[in-house]
Amino acid sequence: MKKILLSFDGNHFSETAFAFARNMNAYEPILLTGVFLPPADFTGAQSYAYIGSAAYLIPIVENRDPELTQESIDKFEDQCLKNGIEFRVHLDNSSSALQELKKESRFADLMIIGSERFYENLGQETPNEYLKDALHDTECPVIVTPENVVFPESVVLAYDGSKSSVYAIKSFAALFPQLCHKKTILLYAEHTPGEGIPQEKLIRELAANHFSNISFHEMDADPKKYLNTWLSDIENPILVSGAYGRSGLSQIFRQSFITNVMANHSVPVFIAHC
Repeated sequence: MKKILLSFDGNHFSETAFAFARNMNAYEPILLTGVFLPPADFTGAQSYAYIGSAAYLIPIVENRDPELTQESIDKFEDQCLKNGIEFRVHLDNSSSALQELKKESRFADLMIIGSERFYENLGQETPNEYLKDALHDTECPVIVTPENVVFPESVVLAYDGSKSSVYAIKSFAALFPQLCHKKTILLYAEHTPGEGIPQEKLIRELAANHFSNISFHEMDADPKKYLNTWLSDIENPILVSGAYGRSGLSQIFRQSFITNVMANHSVPVFIAHC
């Protein structure tokens, strides 16, 4: 049984994030832990930001209404009971709740976050700074899902030859064996045409061993500009990517690459870093 974290803030309950967990449970029973973070007031949020690698503190809302968070907890518990999901509830009202979330991720197999609902009052940018911070330091793989998408019907493996991208592919295969028979594309976007896929023989052997319906594609266009268009022609994909950091993804798949996909609000993204 896999332990899955489902993270919410305040009353920003993500229906799609829960639906993703529900679909996982339909394939194989999971233990679903709802982690409820405190609502935040970002009026003076600049004063809470630390420089460098230090994480953000959450600017707690003064005189906040605990009933708002309780509504999300009640909804979570009700939907778990209706769908036969074993669950736990973790509630943290401290300003260091994000730090505790990262610590808890060490003891989980996967974390799911609704990208549009996670501290959505911070602003329109996706991913916002709090989501970036959570992705940077989490110690388990993460699914970041926009609202109004369905459970994946196909898989896109973003490969750049790095150990991080290979680790993400192996992690996804271990966590989602039920998706490994779906249509899968291993995508390599090269900046130097003609050089081919790095370690092509080895990555083909690995990927074909896990994914039974796989093809390989070299993108000759800039993925930062054209990946979203390319993904739009694929039926309900999930994008599998390597490490996400403040300095960006290794080599080809850099921060702007993954940020652009998230900002488009159309594709769930699986992120794992070693």
